Amino acid sequence: MRRSLPDPDSRVQVLRARRKHTEQVLLMIVYTVVELWAAVAVVVLLKDDGVLAVAASVVLAGLLLALWDSWRTLLKFGRALRAWLPEELPAEEPEPVRVSRLVRL
Repeated sequence: MRRSLPDPDSRVQVLRARRKHTEQVLLMIVYTVVELWAAVAVVVLLKDDGVLAVAASVVLAGLLLALWDSWRTLLKFGRALRAWLPEELPAEEPEPVRVSRLVRL
């Protein structure tokens, strides 16, 4: 997934980037908890020693690799975001003047 870094001089982009990263971290925490719960459930409830056990172990290994890669990517982007953005927020941007073309009767 390709993400671009926001403009550090734009207050709106800085706030949006911080909020989006926080949302992604929270979703990743929920996803990790659910996936680990499912993995534990499969390991505990699986009563087979044959091909099904091998298939389950391959799927669980893929699950752990996917979780590790997702966390690594998310944390790497978080480090880049913190290094890129200023510590303090930029000044408020003035509201653009909106010109209405409506005619009052």
